[in-house]
Amino acid sequence: MEGREIERKSFSIIERRLSHLPEPERQVVKRVVHATGDFSFSRQVVFHLDAIEAGVRAVRGGCDVVTDVKMVACGVLAERLARYGGEVRCFISSPEVVEYARRHGITRARAAVRLHGEEIEGSIFAVGNAPTALFELIDAGIRPRMIVAACVGFVGAAEAKERVLRYGVPSIVVRGRRGGSNIAAAITNAIILLAEEHAPGNQNL
Repeated sequence: MEGREIERKSFSIIERRLSHLPEPERQVVKRVVHATGDFSFSRQVVFHLDAIEAGVRAVRGGCDVVTDVKMVACGVLAERLARYGGEVRCFISSPEVVEYARRHGITRARAAVRLHGEEIEGSIFAVGNAPTALFELIDAGIRPRMIVAACVGFVGAAEAKERVLRYGVPSIVVRGRRGGSNIAAAITNAIILLAEEHAPGNQNL
């Protein structure tokens, strides 16, 4: 009970500070702020091409969530996703991906996208670490149902996320160098929770 009360009070504080944001975008941003303790993320999260509606419909349609790294996968609400028939998947440590990356001299994140494009095509693709996963996705013309682009870093992260915003796929993007696995998971979880709250076609989405 103590943990639930702390969470309730935390979200109440965050909601007051984010009251200027429209719904349902506020529900996504508040989970990013809750995961980071940083209100400045409210100025960095971008919603592109009705991303929330696309994500909610994808979840309710039973799609999987594919992540770039295990840390994102560990943070996603897998049991709630499973209620709709979806599962959380991450290919980065599979033996064929590891071997392909070694043989071709590329990152495992890029290799995972290259080898598992078909699975990613029908998924929500959540990236919290590896910009090369996003570069490969776009270069290969793979089009997920929705993209969560929250990769972090000084080399390629900001550029990869800007390419996502020009790609023409519904996406939620954390612009700039900042991001991380916890943020990608927080955004993905917000979409799963919104799917529970709203039926398809709800005018509030």
